Amino acid sequence: MAKREQDIGTDVAELQRPDEDISNKPKLIIAAGRGKTGKSTILRLALEQCIGRGGTPVIADGDRMNPTLLANFPDARRPRSGEDEDVRRWLNALVDEQIENRSTVFLDLGGGDQSLRLWARELDLAPFLVEHGIVPVLLHVLGSDLDDLTYLRDLETIYAPHHTAIVLNEGMVPSGWSAEAAFEPFFTRPEFTAAVDRGARVVRMPRLGCMQQIDRCRLSFADAEQGKVKPGQDKIGPTMRQMISIWRKELATSLAPIAGWLS
Repeated sequence: MAKREQDIGTDVAELQRPDEDISNKPKLIIAAGRGKTGKSTILRLALEQCIGRGGTPVIADGDRMNPTLLANFPDARRPRSGEDEDVRRWLNALVDEQIENRSTVFLDLGGGDQSLRLWARELDLAPFLVEHGIVPVLLHVLGSDLDDLTYLRDLETIYAPHHTAIVLNEGMVPSGWSAEAAFEPFFTRPEFTAAVDRGARVVRMPRLGCMQQIDRCRLSFADAEQGKVKPGQDKIGPTMRQMISIWRKELATSLAPIAGWLS
């Protein structure tokens, strides 16, 4: 058997076990959810860490309305247009190339975009990827609005890879609420418990008070923590840098159970 065939044909069961070390395996990492829940933020941080460790992932920004990844990673790939057929063809070509090159891909799609649901149904996506030696990783990013669970519920019936994480974004908690109080109603909802019962990991994304400033400046979190700014931008003071440092450490601790999924 040729090496290429061995690479595709081996370890299929291993790719399906959430507890298995997949850090060195090619992955398709998708962030999903409604708009304004922090999908691009979690992907940005994961990408920075991956690249910082010497990784060379493919960055794909399929957000039709707000291509945040492209703004932060100018080499990110984009579909030809936002038309449904162009997006579908782009997604297919992206995965065809990934299977051929054995690369890891980080994919961002627009908030509430139905492209993932349609694409996943058309290809039976999770088993298809595993069959071809790619680990599907899905990050469901939720704010504190119970309606965010609707997208989780609907997608779970179509695309539910073994390596699924539910990310509770504490940055979306309204002022005056604790994260514990805001997310407590989620834990008894059937759509949430069904995902957890099948093996989805639950992690949190801590709040960062200066997130908007970093977003506006299009800075990496690492650069912002070190006070590096672009020409013409105001400098970042010690207090903000300390906030970023604490946030990055808290997030690293929170994401530790799935760290190997994001490299």
